[in-house]
Amino acid sequence: TLLTLVGKAEPWPCGVWCSNPGVTFVPDGETKGQFLAKIAPDARPGPCLVRLHNPDGASEPRFLTIGTLKEVAEDEKADNDNPAGGQKLEGLPVTLNGRLEKSQDVDCYTVMLNAEQSFFVHCDSYALRAGTDPFLHLYGPDGSRLLLENDNPRNLDPRLRFKATQSGIHTLAIMAIASPPNANVSFHGAANAVYRLTLATNESALPARYSPEIPGEDTPEAPDSKPPLDVMGTLSKPGETDRHRFSATKGQTLRLRAEATTHGFPTDPVMNLRKSEDDSVIRSVDDGTRDQPAAEYVWKVPADGLYVAEIEDRFHRGGSDFRYRLTIAEPEPDFSATADKNAYVIDPGKAAEIKLKVTRENGHDAPLELKIDGLPEGVTAEPPEIPAKTADVTVKLSGAADARAASVPIRVRVVEKTGGEEPRNRVAAFSFQDSNARGPYLIDEIADLWLTVKAKPPDKKSKDEAKKE
Repeated sequence: TLLTLVGKAEPWPCGVWCSNPGVTFVPDGETKGQFLAKIAPDARPGPCLVRLHNPDGASEPRFLTIGTLKEVAEDEKADNDNPAGGQKLEGLPVTLNGRLEKSQDVDCYTVMLNAEQSFFVHCDSYALRAGTDPFLHLYGPDGSRLLLENDNPRNLDPRLRFKATQSGIHTLAIMAIASPPNANVSFHGAANAVYRLTLATNESALPARYSPEIPGEDTPEAPDSKPPLDVMGTLSKPGETDRHRFSATKGQTLRLRAEATTHGFPTDPVMNLRKSEDDSVIRSVDDGTRDQPAAEYVWKVPADGLYVAEIEDRFHRGGSDFRYRLTIAEPEPDFSATADKNAYVIDPGKAAEIKLKVTRENGHDAPLELKIDGLPEGVTAEPPEIPAKTADVTVKLSGAADARAASVPIRVRVVEKTGGEEPRNRVAAFSFQDSNARGPYLIDEIADLWLTVKAKPPDKKSKDEAKKE
């Protein structure tokens, strides 16, 4: 597969790193900015991360998706800006790769559908970190608009499901506004405003990652259950409320969590915790946080007895798709770490700092230490002491004056100090999720941080000798 880079890649050729070991890149020796991507037959399908690097540093990670369906590209020479000139697509299922490259850009594609035939379209654009909030429009054979889709339960990318009422050519149009939004109310277009449309007439032909992550069928009702509980349920009718009774012991600490969008369901769960004896409400919980829209409550049980976890949809919706998962269990002590950046540079004889946030959860207080994998020769680390509570810590990486130039991935691990037991460890990752995020991307974080050690510049004597030559 021939790939063309958008942006600068100086000097050429540059190095390429990919998180999928089954993918390699060979720079084109004649055309600057082009690579031949070689995908091994056993390469893992799905999204991966790619970054360019040279002696001065590394690029931001970008997405590459290894598909399982036939792939086609937008015909950039075609006049597909309006439904009358849509690019013809045949041989579904297929994945289409395109770009909204200019302001007010609209891309149109045509497909032949028979009456009663189903049609499924899944868009990835926001999830590619393309800076878009896309829309899908579907037009019938007579040109009338039949359907408009925008967000899906998890993020800003639309999903379209349709059953044709008549045979004929149907037109699919994609356009987008900017994400994050700006004062410009026109349709957005840019060099990085890429998208992938997966089209099929059979839902089972879609890649598995486009289907809800179903943990299982609905859990049979079991009154007076004891935690830990893991319950699947469905709000099958509008306005329905499900009640789950359980017993708890005084002094227990329990975490009750009702989630849906994390599994791809449209349900917006509201959880009411009640006393079973008089049905009085102990606590009513809606969304946890913007990043985690599950209803969650950590609760210290005040007395032995029976209690009820009541689940309903915030907007009183219902149907076969309105599923949820309820878990009730004692929270397990745990820890995690995040990095402030995804790439670091060390100048000759100098140092760089990796700033980490080490988060302890649910009373975790075991001693922790830092370990770094992949440091190049001539670079040493000074791991700090990690406090017993959530804290910010700094790792200093020092480069020797004569350290060799290097451009490598490294991993920073936070490891429990245990007395003989297998220690738990967490890799410090940089998160792509920030205040502008509106749901998950194809990949939300990168654990392979990049370290560039710059070469020592030639001394003055060497420069003078080079000039004489």
